[in-house]
Amino acid sequence: MFSDKGGQFSIAQRGWQLHSPLVIALLIGVSLLGVAFYIQAIDHEANAQEEQHYVTTLAAGVRARIEGELNSSIHLGLGLSTYVAANPQFNAQSFNRVVATLVHYGRHLKTIAIAPGNVVRYVYPLAGNEKLIGLRYQDQPFDQEISLEESRHPELIGPIDLVQGGRGMVHRLPIFAFDNAGKEYYWGAAAVTLDIESLLQATGLQVHGPVMSYALRRLDHHGKAEMIAGDSALFSRNPVLLDISLDGHSYWQLASVPTKGWGYLAQPANWIFWIGALLALTLAVLAYVWLRTIQQLRRRDAETRLASSVFTSSSEGMLIASPNDEVIGINPAVTALTGYSPQELLGMPVSFLAAEHVVPESRQQAYFSVNKKGVWQGETMMRHKQGHVFPVALTITTVSGQDGRADCYINTFSDISERKANEARIHDLARTDTLTGLPNRMSLYSRLDETLSRGLQLGVMILDLDNFKIINDTLGHHVGDQLLVEVARRLVSCVAQEGIVARLGGDEFVIVLDNAQASQSAGRLAEQVLQRLAQPYLIEGYELHSSSSIGVGISPRDGDDAHSLLKNVDTAMYEAKSHGKNNYKFFTEKMREEINERLYMENHLRQALLRQEFELHYQPQVELASGRIIGMEALVRWNHPEWGMVYPDKFIKVAEECNLVIPLGEWVLQEACRQMTQWRDQGLEDICISVNISARQLKSRHLFRLIDELISAHNIKPGMLELEITESVAMDDPEQTIPRMKKLKNKGVALAIDDFGTGYSSLSYLKLLPLTRLKIDRSFVKDIETDPNDAAICAATIALARILGLGLVAEGVETEAQLEYLHAQGCDSAQGYYFSKPLPADKVMEFVSRYQEVLSS
Repeated sequence: MFSDKGGQFSIAQRGWQLHSPLVIALLIGVSLLGVAFYIQAIDHEANAQEEQHYVTTLAAGVRARIEGELNSSIHLGLGLSTYVAANPQFNAQSFNRVVATLVHYGRHLKTIAIAPGNVVRYVYPLAGNEKLIGLRYQDQPFDQEISLEESRHPELIGPIDLVQGGRGMVHRLPIFAFDNAGKEYYWGAAAVTLDIESLLQATGLQVHGPVMSYALRRLDHHGKAEMIAGDSALFSRNPVLLDISLDGHSYWQLASVPTKGWGYLAQPANWIFWIGALLALTLAVLAYVWLRTIQQLRRRDAETRLASSVFTSSSEGMLIASPNDEVIGINPAVTALTGYSPQELLGMPVSFLAAEHVVPESRQQAYFSVNKKGVWQGETMMRHKQGHVFPVALTITTVSGQDGRADCYINTFSDISERKANEARIHDLARTDTLTGLPNRMSLYSRLDETLSRGLQLGVMILDLDNFKIINDTLGHHVGDQLLVEVARRLVSCVAQEGIVARLGGDEFVIVLDNAQASQSAGRLAEQVLQRLAQPYLIEGYELHSSSSIGVGISPRDGDDAHSLLKNVDTAMYEAKSHGKNNYKFFTEKMREEINERLYMENHLRQALLRQEFELHYQPQVELASGRIIGMEALVRWNHPEWGMVYPDKFIKVAEECNLVIPLGEWVLQEACRQMTQWRDQGLEDICISVNISARQLKSRHLFRLIDELISAHNIKPGMLELEITESVAMDDPEQTIPRMKKLKNKGVALAIDDFGTGYSSLSYLKLLPLTRLKIDRSFVKDIETDPNDAAICAATIALARILGLGLVAEGVETEAQLEYLHAQGCDSAQGYYFSKPLPADKVMEFVSRYQEVLSS
């Protein structure tokens, strides 16, 4: 320890002689104390590092099992969301059929639910989970600030108290589907509920074990922690923290500490310091080395036994490789998974287990990632001793020595053959229509894009069954399904080898002709299909008849991509349906121009709502007996800055098709009620305002709230606000229409049937409608003087209204002869140009004043 280095070390002779025993003893003592203190510090640091490394290794095994169990369980939701996205119009039967197959592969599954529009409609199993039906996700406290529709990413919630009872994890996935025009829209969500207790039990997690204690928590988007298992106080005890990544957007943290506290697994040897201080340097060094060696051997032996127990009991294969990529150790699970015994694998390169088609460079890339990041995760193929290959989920972790170099690599893997088989089955389900076995929408778009990208000519036909809804609603969905299966069979027989048949959804099918003469053969095939599908169907004893309407398009003339081509062909199909059905139409440029005109009109309508270009005109309604004005019908006009005054017949239909009729209709109601209040303040009282509402408005969930607000804000008396509904709207779905109309009447709103006689009213339903008045359409009034049929219809309508106790308004009265005939037949009131054309609001009071003067004179 000391050397003279050529005479550099020396002590004065007298001092050495007098004080040498003391100095030597002091030097030995100080040196020994210094050495002992230094050794103690190094030992403490080494123990702490080894203990940290040991705890990390155990925690990594727990993390791997948690990730494996949880990802395996929630994987079902991905398959289900993929299936629903491909089949957005599925029913409860198909949902139960698909989910019944999936649940066999979920070990910790409680429920699987589907929520169209974020409202739960389908639950499996339903027994015991009935409370979930109708659950609105946006009303739940766990709903995120960013919705599924906005984030487009799955989310893992919980553990939470479940609506149906108990606690569990909920994995929700957004579902996006394509409408008939091929446009993606947010369909809803799929939810998989897991039993958290079962899942954690399967991972072997012990929150308070004899050696280690664990705690598991979830971190949300704001970093707020939510405990899943264990004591939250564990996170404040300087734990080993491991992040658990689940679906890329949910993060868990696993904390682990020795149960009896840090330092218990590697207690420092303080007594070494005192032995070094009491013994001579040589004896102290020898004793220290000997005792230190024994202590380290015992501790390492205990650690080895514990690690060996974890190593051998793991259900996942664990293979230890040297830095030279040679197998130096395996656990029993490796033999169970690969069929190779330890003697057959030890000393062999790890690549010995790789399948033949696995590129050797892939293994090298994995080890490159391991050396850079310390860990690599992925999927690969392994070869069994019997020769077959199977897929595995593989994790490679680096174990480094104190010098920072890799001592070995731990390869942890598990067989995922079953999961891959499930993925393949789900993939097939996602691309095939489950009812007919034909390619579905997703498969069709994929094939079209592939063929069109090669510039080949295609003939595409979209056909829709005429009157299918009547058959489906009358005889039941099971008969309708069998009809669709038979239609698919007939289509396949017609097309034969000329192309493919696919089902878009519902009763819509697509035929793709990919031969060079597609443009010549499309018309011939369309005729053949029309004849074949028009033949009777014998299903469950019923003889059914259903024709079809077909749209035909040729690429690239009518579209050079799948979306534009199918959109144009769909337009041609609706053109065929509008021309009497049971025929076919080729897409033409005129159809494209009509579409462009509609889009042009739609864009201007949207701007008109923002710029407040609409205004109301009012046409008086006169009581024939007294001649007094009893009401005003509000008629919307569009005062376009370039086109001038545009009447409703030019834009209402477009507004209905693009769903602008609801905001427009709400504005009309608000403006009419505001004007009623203004006229009342000017002295014009007891005037009923009539407002037309569309079918969409009547079905709108906001209508009742708007009516309540308007009645309250404008103090509208019962019967002073009348809503006019066309005959076709009232008769379209009377089971839903009648309750909504009754609810409106209970609020004091009068109800009238507009354009009566132009639709197809059922008298059995008409007597149930809570009406106050009928309005005779102007088409019957205008020829009442010359056409006996029109006169008879008006007389019959007046008699019908009297029998039903309803008021009556005749529209379009223009002559005194018309007025006298209606009055003679007992008509209550009338409106038309005979009295006044529709007037702007600022002209109404002037008209009323003049009319009353004339009436009184």
